[in-house]
Amino acid sequence: MNYRKVLTRRAFLRRISRVSIGASLAVNSMGFFGLVNAPKVLSGSHHDFRALVLVFLEGGNDSFNMIIPSGSGSMRAEYDRGRRFLALPSEQLQILNLQNAATLYDGSSSSDFGLHPACQNLAGMFNSGEMSVICNVGNLIVPTNSQQFSDAAVKLPPRLFSHADQQRQFQSEPTNPFQYGWGGRLAEMLSDYNTDVSLSPLISVSGLNSFQVSRDSLVNPYTMGTNGVVSLAAFNGDRKALVEAGMESVNGSSHLMAQKYQEVFQSARRAETIVSSTFERAEASGVDYDGIFNAAGLSDTRVSRQLKTVAKMIGGRPLESNRRPVYFVKMNGFDTHQNMLADHATLMAELDAALGAFRNVLKEQGDFDQVLTYVGSEFGRTFTPNGDDEGSGTDHGWGGHALAMGGMVKGSRFFGTYPTLDLNNPLDPGRGRWIPTTSNSQCAASIAHWMGVPQSDVGKIFPSLANFASPFEASSNLDFLQL
Repeated sequence: MNYRKVLTRRAFLRRISRVSIGASLAVNSMGFFGLVNAPKVLSGSHHDFRALVLVFLEGGNDSFNMIIPSGSGSMRAEYDRGRRFLALPSEQLQILNLQNAATLYDGSSSSDFGLHPACQNLAGMFNSGEMSVICNVGNLIVPTNSQQFSDAAVKLPPRLFSHADQQRQFQSEPTNPFQYGWGGRLAEMLSDYNTDVSLSPLISVSGLNSFQVSRDSLVNPYTMGTNGVVSLAAFNGDRKALVEAGMESVNGSSHLMAQKYQEVFQSARRAETIVSSTFERAEASGVDYDGIFNAAGLSDTRVSRQLKTVAKMIGGRPLESNRRPVYFVKMNGFDTHQNMLADHATLMAELDAALGAFRNVLKEQGDFDQVLTYVGSEFGRTFTPNGDDEGSGTDHGWGGHALAMGGMVKGSRFFGTYPTLDLNNPLDPGRGRWIPTTSNSQCAASIAHWMGVPQSDVGKIFPSLANFASPFEASSNLDFLQL
C-alpha cells in the first residue's frame, strides 16, 4: 500500500466536516438512534409538522427594483426621479393585485405596485394568495429616523453597511459580539418537537452559516451539498477498510481525540444513510422533482438545486422525523455595484424560477401549507445609482423588502410600512438608504411564534424586540402568518 495516500487525521476530519457538521442533535447523553426499518412516510397534513426555509439573498438585494410602484401616481414619479436610468418601465412590471392597500410611511396608502418583469411566477403566487411582502425591513436596535441617525442620538446596528456584519445580524440579532443565530436558538427552544436524535433539525444546503448557530451548542447543523448528501471522498477499497478498522478499535480507554474522531465519523456515516434513505423515499413517491423544476426553467441554477434538495428532504421524511426542521438556502450575486439592470434581471429570473418550482413541488407532495419560505437579504441598496450611465449599479443600503411564501401566509398583502420614495424624507440619511420601518427581529419573532415558540418567550431569542411595538399587535401590521 502507498501510505502517502492514506488520510492524515487532520485531512480526514476536514473531509468529514464537509459531509457533516454536527450530523445529529448532539454528541450528547442521549446517544445515537438508528433508523427504524421501513419507516412510514408522512403526508403533509399530519403530525403537526412545520418547516422553515430561509432563502438568504447574499450581497444586498436591490429590492426596490423587485417591488416597484406602478401606474402614474406620485409614488411612481418619485421612483422614476430617484432611480433615473435604473427605473423599470411601469408597463413591463408584473402587476400585483393587493387585497388591501399598502400602508405608506407618510400615512397614505397605495395599491399600485408590481414585481420585476422577470418575476412572473412570484406575481402569480402573490395574486393567488400564496405570498406576501414585508416592506422596508432591516437590522435595527431601536426605531430610528434620519435626524437621529445624523445626530448619533440612538444606538445603531454595529458596523452598519458592512456585508459580513449585517449578514450576521440579519441571521441573529444586531449585537456585538455575535452570540447565536435565531434559527439555531429556535431549534433549541423547539426541542420537544425535534425528538429524532439521528439527524439534526438544522439542515443547510449552502454550508455553515450564522443563522443556524445554537446558543448552548445542544443542536448543531447538518450541512449537505447542493444536490444532496456528500459522501466521503475516495472511501473505498483499502482506504475504507483501513479507516473502518481504525474506528472499530477505538474504545473508552482510547485517547480523547481518537474518541472524538470516532464520534464524528459515526455521526457522518449515520447521517449519510438517513439522508440517502430520505431521498429514496421521496423519489419513490411519484413526485417528478426533475420534471417540475425543469418546467419552471433555469433548473440548473444553484438556488434551484438547493430548493429541490430541500423539497426531497421534506417529502421523504419518515414518521419519526423532526417536526420543526429549519433549512438554510443561499443565493449569491446581489452585490450589484455595477451593471445593475442586467445582473439583477438575471438574479430575479433565477429566484423566480426556483421559488415557482419549489412551490409546485410542495403542492404536489402535500406540504405547501406546512412549509414557510422566507426570502430576505442583509440590506437593501441605495435608491440613487452609483454613476451616470446604464452600466452603473447601486451601493450598500439599509432597509429592503422580504417575501413570505406558504399556505399559512396571509397572501396578496403588503405588511409593515412601505417608505415614501422622495429623497431626503425622514427615512433617508442620504442617497435613499431607507432606514427600516420594521426590524428584522419583529418579522423573525412572528415566524418563531408560528413555529411554536409562545409569544411570551420570543423575547428570549430577540432581546431587541423589547424596543419596538409588539409584532403581535394590530398596529404593527405584521400579522402575516395564520397560526
